Amino acid sequence: MQALVIAEHNNTNLNDATGKTVTAALAMGGKVDILVIGSGVGDVAKEAAALNGVRAVLIADDASLIHAVAERIEALVVPLMADYDAVLAPATTSGKNFMPRIAAKLDVMQISEITKVLSADTFVRPIYAGNAMQTVKSTDDKK
Repeated sequence: MQALVIAEHNNTNLNDATGKTVTAALAMGGKVDILVIGSGVGDVAKEAAALNGVRAVLIADDASLIHAVAERIEALVVPLMADYDAVLAPATTSGKNFMPRIAAKLDVMQISEITKVLSADTFVRPIYAGNAMQTVKSTDDKK
């Protein structure tokens, strides 16, 4: 299992949610890489590289990427997925903006808001406004 985590940041500092997302990716088993997208993100990439369990940091650094526009992120991530089994992002406003687009382009089910990884293909997530938990198993090639 090879997972790609899309970093959440403000072009200066890494968001804490990224570390939690790396932990979830590691629970799926295998190798974890982080993709840092933005403008002037050298310091963010250094922070990402320091996270436990991260094999490599990929950087997309360009002035046109200063804002996390869904179309640009999808255009960067989808071609990279030929080398990965899973793509993860923090369940933030930004992640919720571009992840549905990536899932649609990959023609896979999006599994949102996971709270626990049971295996590489089985996850626990809240439903009914968080009042119940659901176990979801994905048979898609990409998660």
